[in-house]
Amino acid sequence: MKDQLVILGSGGGRHHIRTQHRATGGFLLKINGVQAHIDPGPGAIVRLNQYEEDPVKTELFITTHAHVDHYNDISAIIESSRETLHDKNYNYHKKGILLTTPEVVGLISDYHLNMLEKVVRFKAGDTYNYKDITIIGTKVIHSPVNEGFGIIFKLKEYSLAYTSDTMVFDDFAKQYSGINILILNLLRPDSVTCKRHACTDEIIPYLNSIEPPLNSLIITHFGSMMDGPRSKRNFVPSQVKKLQEKTNIKRIIGAEDGLKIQINKLLV
Repeated sequence: MKDQLVILGSGGGRHHIRTQHRATGGFLLKINGVQAHIDPGPGAIVRLNQYEEDPVKTELFITTHAHVDHYNDISAIIESSRETLHDKNYNYHKKGILLTTPEVVGLISDYHLNMLEKVVRFKAGDTYNYKDITIIGTKVIHSPVNEGFGIIFKLKEYSLAYTSDTMVFDDFAKQYSGINILILNLLRPDSVTCKRHACTDEIIPYLNSIEPPLNSLIITHFGSMMDGPRSKRNFVPSQVKKLQEKTNIKRIIGAEDGLKIQINKLLV
């Protein structure tokens, strides 16, 4: 399995949940021989089939916080990751690791939790090692209660991070020091601010403060003002262009539903 990023949904927020103008399925990471599904929102299982990805190969499940566009399909993804549930005596075949917040754990049935090898209640600052991948929780400021986390994947050859949903804050850039690839949830374009999220103009100085500069930035999780029912047009291309012009990042990609990217192409 070559290391790969698969976008199962480049949309976020209630308008994309409702319309699926942009899908809300989260994304797959295939890294170091491990398939992880991160933030499987509504329709994730449908998008896996649409984009010809195999949920049975998923063994690491990550949900960063308890908002519907991030956790809705987690039970379906857990169940669909196995060919058989149990033996003839109803002893369940344990498979997979779930990393998520205590709040999300409480939203998943015991029936589905019982299918997993391990449930890791995770938060910013925590570290978990899985098959030669070091997983680190990063700080977010997003929810007034039961805050979630972003995440860093450290491998021998490279490191990749996912911001999850967050507004900008003083130490935002510092925690991504040394990262090669950043997946950034960017809800709104230009200076169109949104409490608890980031817009393009807000994030630019923080991106330029990451040292050394990122090899690649993937922007995703676009809201309806970026592209959708409430936007005059698709602003994603113009935001990619702005980020190319105003940051020191080598490669910037605007996510699209179904996009598949080889990780090695993001490192050069």
